[in-house]
Amino acid sequence: MRKALIVVLLFIASTLSAQQPPPTPDEFLGYKLGERFTTHDRILDYFRELARRSDLITVQQFGETYEHRPLVLAIVTSPKNRAALDSIRGSITSLAQADTIDAARASQIAANTPAVAWLAFGVHGNESSSSEAAMQVAGTLVRDPDARKLLDDLVVLIDPLQNPDGRERYVQWYRRTRGMEPDSNPEADEHAEPWPRGRANHYLIDMNRDWAWMSQRETQARVAQYQKWYPQVFVDFHEMGYQSSYFFPPDAKPINAHLPREVEKWLDVFGRANAQEFSRRGWPFFVSEVFDLFYPGYGDSWPSLHGAIGMTYEVAGQVGVAAERDDKSVLTLGDRVARHYTAAMSTLRTAAANREALLKYTYEAMRVHVDSGKNTYLIVPGSPNFQTLISTLQGQGIRVQQLASSATIKANRIDNDAAESRSFPAGTAVVTTKQPLGGLVETLLERNATFPKEFLEQQRERTEADEPDQFYDLTSWSMPLAMNVDGYVTNAPVTAPLGPYVAPAVAQFRSATYGYLVDALEPNFYRLVGTLLRDDVKFSVADEELPAGDRTYPRGSIVILKGNNRADLDKVLADAARAAGTAVVPLESGWMGGASFGSERFHFVRQPQIALVAGPATRSNSFGMLWHTLDVDTPIPHTNINADSMRRIDLSHYRVLVMPDGDYRFRKQDVEKIQTWLRGGGTIVAVKGASAFLRDKDVEISKLKPWEMPKKKDDDKDKTAADERYHEPSVPGSAFRTTMNERSYLTFGLPRPPIVLVEGSSAYVPVAHRVDNIVTIAQKDPLVSGVAWPESLDRLKGAVFVVSEPYGRGNVITFADEPHFRLFWRATLPIFLNAVIYSPSFPR
Repeated sequence: MRKALIVVLLFIASTLSAQQPPPTPDEFLGYKLGERFTTHDRILDYFRELARRSDLITVQQFGETYEHRPLVLAIVTSPKNRAALDSIRGSITSLAQADTIDAARASQIAANTPAVAWLAFGVHGNESSSSEAAMQVAGTLVRDPDARKLLDDLVVLIDPLQNPDGRERYVQWYRRTRGMEPDSNPEADEHAEPWPRGRANHYLIDMNRDWAWMSQRETQARVAQYQKWYPQVFVDFHEMGYQSSYFFPPDAKPINAHLPREVEKWLDVFGRANAQEFSRRGWPFFVSEVFDLFYPGYGDSWPSLHGAIGMTYEVAGQVGVAAERDDKSVLTLGDRVARHYTAAMSTLRTAAANREALLKYTYEAMRVHVDSGKNTYLIVPGSPNFQTLISTLQGQGIRVQQLASSATIKANRIDNDAAESRSFPAGTAVVTTKQPLGGLVETLLERNATFPKEFLEQQRERTEADEPDQFYDLTSWSMPLAMNVDGYVTNAPVTAPLGPYVAPAVAQFRSATYGYLVDALEPNFYRLVGTLLRDDVKFSVADEELPAGDRTYPRGSIVILKGNNRADLDKVLADAARAAGTAVVPLESGWMGGASFGSERFHFVRQPQIALVAGPATRSNSFGMLWHTLDVDTPIPHTNINADSMRRIDLSHYRVLVMPDGDYRFRKQDVEKIQTWLRGGGTIVAVKGASAFLRDKDVEISKLKPWEMPKKKDDDKDKTAADERYHEPSVPGSAFRTTMNERSYLTFGLPRPPIVLVEGSSAYVPVAHRVDNIVTIAQKDPLVSGVAWPESLDRLKGAVFVVSEPYGRGNVITFADEPHFRLFWRATLPIFLNAVIYSPSFPR
């Protein structure tokens, strides 16, 4: 009886609840939106409450973060559209897959199908007003009669929390820091967010640079969800400095050359609509000045390459709940929310009013590549990152084929543009730009991104006038260069037989009597090595080429013998090889026709005992890239230590100390501790700015010398040209060819000298001992891809990129730039992994 009564009461409660109108954010939260920051859980609760009380909205989880917070997408549309949602998605997908339908069918779909608008909030967790605005947008769409009319013409997708981990890190810090009332003094502690800040995700990766590379769990899930919808409009909501106003498109130049020209027309349409709303309210804004549509990893350029009108909206912010500006006005969280809300609703009204034209645009933007794509890219197997490159393309939805048999084709090498007529083996990946995503293919694989001539001339003029340039991001990201994979391009039809790309099968593990051998150029080789270290499997590495059986194995190949290993080696190794997707060669004897595995050419690999330095001394993004590399990509056992805790850390527990880019300041006692540890045989791996600390006159661990401009005479006084400039010529993320020391353990696993990415103005003079210059930028024609002015080339020609210096019995290995930039520039990654894994086993 009691149980039945409870059921009845619950039914009545749910019925009454369903009859109640959906709440406003203020009603649900119990405070006015914008008075305080709302936690991740409460934002999700609000969306779920809307879904419970309205048939216009559903909330779906499509993934989770590294900290296991849900990633959700709210789908808002009319009941009529909801009843046909699968059909709508199918129709829009056919527009995006433009070679599956003709223009007549596309026009029919455009005439009868709602457009999809995706509003993405909070990819940077400390740009927190956008996720607050997401609640107001959702509440308006399900409550306001005029707004609901838009839902007949639109399916609105609201991604309210792109970066839940970063947002929660920021919000919880702010709540702990502020007092009873917010302090608008910009010098107040509540506006001074501490390291590592909430901008990035758990691994401190900036996910607004990751759309093309999909290195992060969140990005992978979001890209997969995107491919189910192919929206016509995609808006990414951000914040910028609190002294600014509001930015919406049109965008600054340059615009990606592989986007249709019509994209600029549409940016103008949406920009004018937003301008009208902001002008009506007396709000300042700007357009076309800062934010471009060029680098493919952004949340506006990436959707644009998928047939959407991709846009970034930026509101003044990046402070707490209230901050006084120079003009004495106080910018509040409520102000920021109101502006994002207004821009979002204006965008939805504009999208609804242009529904049919936007759907046609998606079709035409994709169809143009099907009809006019001219290039075919040939990616040659055999390099360690070959499969990673192909998997990334396929993850983007790009169609990849392969040669069914070997074929001789004339094509140009991507790394130097030289034409070759060569035999390409069966299994060579073939990627044509004559496909719907042909613009994305060209963007990701071409050697050089195309800049408008006028833009480059303007930047050169600014450099000569000693003004900072306006390159917003990288100028090179070609995947074959970044992954050290042989790539070619031809504009002639490939007539050889083609088939769908099939990843080569990995040889099944087979138990052996004597031991096992693993090729250093195997895909995911270092993932396997990291697992062996984690599982305490003993192995040795070959420092020379290794003739064994009917083939020769490259330097850096490893041997795992059963005689000195754990009893369950076969099972542990089989599991590790299967998880890594790496082939293991069984050895039945210690004699393989040239190789004797007791030779001194094999070095037993000691546990490296790695410490990765974290904390305010480090650049959070540099630390994050190295942390993700060691924790997820490999993974290699390591310990994160905080630089601020150096006084209490016992360095004898470690053999390798990794110092990310940063600005280090240690006490004299701590410097002496590091010096003593190094003299005893430790290894420091220093990245970029960490070198400055090691070179400091009070430290003198590194003798590396920065490049200096030659002196010139001026009025009988020695001056350098640098003394006369405020802004050094800087390299805006460009790619350079190198030479490498092919006898060093640090270049294990490299099939050829890597192309390196340089960002900034630092350059180092090679050290005196040639053997210690591991990777050096080429003297002749060093620039492979991107932009670099003559002044930058002068300093980089012959500059050392990776150097190894002795210090007592220890070793200091310096990288002039990031070895695994944004987790996609993998050409230099093996050098970093060799440094942290093998250095203790190759003592000075």
